[in-house]
Amino acid sequence: MTRRVVSFTWGRGLGHVSRLIAVHTELRARGWDSLLLTERHQRLIDDHGFPQTVLPTDAESLVGEPLHGTGPAVDHRLAQALVAQALRAEDAVLHDVTVQRELYERAAHLSCPQFLVHRFQRNRPDPAAWVARHTPAIGRIYLLGDPGRHDVAHGVRLVGVPNVVRRLLGTRSPWPTDTSAMKIAVVAGGGGHADAPGFLNAALNGVREFARRGVPEGVDVLVLTGPHFDGQVLVPPGLPGPVRVAPYLGPGFDIYRHATAAITHAGYNTVQELVRSRVPTVVVPGVRDFDDQRVHLEAAAARLNAAVADADAHSVAQGLTAVLRTGTGPRPPAPPDPADGASRIAGDLLEAVTARGGTPGRGCGDSREPHGQDPSAQRRCPR
Repeated sequence: MTRRVVSFTWGRGLGHVSRLIAVHTELRARGWDSLLLTERHQRLIDDHGFPQTVLPTDAESLVGEPLHGTGPAVDHRLAQALVAQALRAEDAVLHDVTVQRELYERAAHLSCPQFLVHRFQRNRPDPAAWVARHTPAIGRIYLLGDPGRHDVAHGVRLVGVPNVVRRLLGTRSPWPTDTSAMKIAVVAGGGGHADAPGFLNAALNGVREFARRGVPEGVDVLVLTGPHFDGQVLVPPGLPGPVRVAPYLGPGFDIYRHATAAITHAGYNTVQELVRSRVPTVVVPGVRDFDDQRVHLEAAAARLNAAVADADAHSVAQGLTAVLRTGTGPRPPAPPDPADGASRIAGDLLEAVTARGGTPGRGCGDSREPHGQDPSAQRRCPR
């Protein structure tokens, strides 16, 4: 019987990584093994104790995504060989939003059961139609933030689940215990996007403008650029307190819980973490190819303590004033809405694999050889 789930994490940020860690943590609690294939080595995966293998990737490595700049052209035979060595016929495969070509095609060739986690994407208004067209060996889609939905479209089973938020491994504060300053966290959504330097510099200038309006205790600012950030952070003169810049803090720290206020982008995972912490936040939606960060904000508006701002100092300062104008006393608890999507996904996936029988070489598959030879050889399977 299948006892391992394999996934691929893509991108310079931590969005796919964080979500998949959340699900694989639930799978591990149920006694299953994991393997994460990655575009680049991820410290967060190491910190959570999962094995990872780095695959060479470029714009042609993702199925059905017109992406550019994912890396220089690579020899896909190496990726094929690595996946062929890593993947077993008895494995199950869980994709998160993006589908890695070599993993998908090898899993289809071996008839491994395949699943897809879907969050809102502008280019995928109908995820079932997208799967039917591009990845027909995927038999089930998990729709984040749509609990209770269970239906079939285009021959693909759709399972709605609550949102996903990765568990922290500790509750330590990154700030000194003896500080009386206003603790402000500035977090750049993984730090891998082109707008990260502009966002960080606008946030710091906004903190300075806000502090000049009267913060007698001063500020203690923690800037998290993300582990793959390659820009510059310019600390403006005149900030009344220290500014510490770090690329990464491990999951043993609970940054938002200990912050007086935060300034962040509005990626899916960040929004779920803000809902959990209820920290007063100035949110500056970033511009992404397919993601719409304002959609994440609108979906969680009733459960956030946030002001939306533009990426300029004056707008950020106004946002800080708005979210902190009622004082910095105890935060209201988050309304009941447990983000237990990871648990739901893990449970449903294992139930589906068990019902299938976990028999190698049977069930849903795709008989194509790697890199899209005869599409007519694709075969559908019961869902």
